[in-house]
Amino acid sequence: TAIDEGMAAFMPTIVAGDGIYLLDDRGRRLLDVASGPFLANLGQGNERVLQAMLDQGRRLTYTYSRTTRHAANAMLTERLSTLAGPGFERAHLTSGGSEAVEMALKFLRQHAVAMGQPERHRVISMLPGYHGATTQTLGLNGDLAAPALWGPLTVPSEKIPAPLTFRAASPEAAAAASIAALEEAILRIGAEQVLAFVMEPIGGQASGANVPHASFARGVRRACDRYGVRLVFDEVVTAFRTGRFLAAHHDPEARPDVVVLAKGLGAGYAPLGAFLAPAALVDPLTESTGFAVSHSYDANPIACAAGSAVLDEVVDRDLIGNAARMGTRIRAGLDEIAAR
Repeated sequence: TAIDEGMAAFMPTIVAGDGIYLLDDRGRRLLDVASGPFLANLGQGNERVLQAMLDQGRRLTYTYSRTTRHAANAMLTERLSTLAGPGFERAHLTSGGSEAVEMALKFLRQHAVAMGQPERHRVISMLPGYHGATTQTLGLNGDLAAPALWGPLTVPSEKIPAPLTFRAASPEAAAAASIAALEEAILRIGAEQVLAFVMEPIGGQASGANVPHASFARGVRRACDRYGVRLVFDEVVTAFRTGRFLAAHHDPEARPDVVVLAKGLGAGYAPLGAFLAPAALVDPLTESTGFAVSHSYDANPIACAAGSAVLDEVVDRDLIGNAARMGTRIRAGLDEIAAR
């Protein structure tokens, strides 16, 4: 586009990919250090995933999730709920992370209305923070500059300070301050109006990959329980990457009500996202209104086949365990540099 022409002149034109490398039109072999936007976690050209997509496309290319069911959808959602474990028995598939965050909030809103709490509609998130690029998720983002441009189009969430461990007297102090800010915001808005608190268990790029003290998630969980607020973990970036299938698995006492994931789930092979929720929340809707929100590409069969094959690769190659091992090694090296 015209607005991008200045930047485009400095961008490489990629013509091929091989594993962790990209090849540009000048013959340069480039290491994809960040896996795109933290997304291509299997690298380029994974034959298992590509073959699964081809086989599925030959068998069934597309059918609409609102009016039909299909085996690829059932296989992926069962795989997700099994790996996610108790408390995440139900899955709703989308075409990406921003959409999955929106669908999670729409689901929680529909559940609140069905349970006789139509006044619950306000959402709280953190500053800084990032949850997507659609109009709804732009309103959730903790970005000081964005409201000037996008603000009139969005429904802004209430923002509380993120527990930035590098700006506080201690990580514990940062966590305590943010928990206090959350409770103050709930009470100021009116607890009966607050639908959900949305947070990244480990911050993404917006926060400098901030890792809150463990007391933060536990304190947030207690505050949400106290006022009937649903806790949503945005794990679009963190799922599969912290040494556990979900970052939520590191602390059972801080388990969220809903988890959102994307990026590494499709791994760049297909647009794919999901939110996971407990059967106890989902099943009452199936007996009343159902979850009546869908997009045309939800649970696309080829995307589902890609997602299942990605999960097979992640599990069979122990990539989650490898993330833990490499994290320990990298941390040791960074600590050694810091000591100097």
